[in-house]
Amino acid sequence: MGIPILITLSASIALFYFGLMIFKLLVVWQAISQPLISFTDEEIASVKEHDLPNYTLLIPLLREEKVISQIIEAITAIDYPKDKLDVIITLEEYDHKTIDSIKKVNLPAYFKILILPNVTPKTKPKALNVAFPQTKGEFVVIYDAEIIPDSDQLKKAYLAFKKYPDIGCLQTRLDHYNANQNIITRLFNAEFSFYYDLFLPGLQKMGYPIPLSGHSTHFRRSILEKIGAWDPYNVAEDCDIGIRLHRKGYKTEILNSFSKEEATSNLNDWMKQRSRWMKGFIQTSIVHLRHPLRFKNEIGGWSNLLGFLFTVPGTVIINILNLFYWILLLGWFITGSVLIQSFFPGPILYLSVISFVLGNVMFTWLNLIGAYKRKRYSMVKYSLLSSVYWILLAIATVRALIQIILNPYHWEKTNHGEHLLKKNYSIVPVEAN
Repeated sequence: MGIPILITLSASIALFYFGLMIFKLLVVWQAISQPLISFTDEEIASVKEHDLPNYTLLIPLLREEKVISQIIEAITAIDYPKDKLDVIITLEEYDHKTIDSIKKVNLPAYFKILILPNVTPKTKPKALNVAFPQTKGEFVVIYDAEIIPDSDQLKKAYLAFKKYPDIGCLQTRLDHYNANQNIITRLFNAEFSFYYDLFLPGLQKMGYPIPLSGHSTHFRRSILEKIGAWDPYNVAEDCDIGIRLHRKGYKTEILNSFSKEEATSNLNDWMKQRSRWMKGFIQTSIVHLRHPLRFKNEIGGWSNLLGFLFTVPGTVIINILNLFYWILLLGWFITGSVLIQSFFPGPILYLSVISFVLGNVMFTWLNLIGAYKRKRYSMVKYSLLSSVYWILLAIATVRALIQIILNPYHWEKTNHGEHLLKKNYSIVPVEAN
């Protein structure tokens, strides 16, 4: 009785694996013909400063004493009238090192410091929600501590919001300024290149909900107010708010402007960061699927529901399934177990093998395309290790599953400033093409 159930489960796993692979290919195909919102240098130069609205920059900081100077330098370099900038930096009252560091800096007058009380939940979205009522800008953008945005990014966002009044949110393209630091940062960067240059534009073209990034996302303040700002308990509040925007009927588009961040450069920090993201994807899936039929209607029907399922919970599931296949394969090679073979009779075996092999080949190929698209030719050889990188993603996902049970709202902080300790790498430029 147990074997037929396991055979059925094996078939279901293989079909899901294969289906998600086809979904990603379709998304990438759509991205090929999807132009990003772009503006010429002439259009940006023609913007009159007196026409520009107030713009709020929210910068939540926690244990960021290493990069205080960098973020302040990056913000002051933004090409926007300073009297129309509303920069709010949030600090936690128990974070004495960052508080002491920022006290030593002579901040411009348009910077405001908010010291947050030591209360739970101790998350980034909680900090954003505390700061939000004090925002004065017509538009709001979030920047993390280590971010270096393009200097004309706010003007581009303003032009986009002005040209497309139905847009509620703009997601910029992300890159790493330390992409060449080591093999972890190279693989991370190849993944980002695929995600922001192909996957998100493809989702946009197909009309699917877009899981946003945690920074360099620009919002109309009025819309943030209508949807209730951020979920303070979600450790991937960016993913959640992207789905909520779609549920409420607001469009998200990709803006052709870059923000550069620091890629986590050691395995421990990378694992913590990725586990938090996957835990947030699990939280987002649970929250939005509590009432599946209502969610289906609000998100735009069965097609959009399927897009969400493949994009958010599907990412979690496929990571675990890939690890499951690797373990089965290794177990079979070592033991030659007849029991393992019995789970995969006839067509199920062929489908499973095709899904597993082509899935790993496709994961590698997509990262290769990402590196090629940004002309990172020196990184192509490292992208060939993408299958190993995927196994690490799976381990981070298993870690997230354990945490969602034992410590669901714990925010694992990513250490920033590690790139400042080792700068014998070259920064690879990228064009906003």
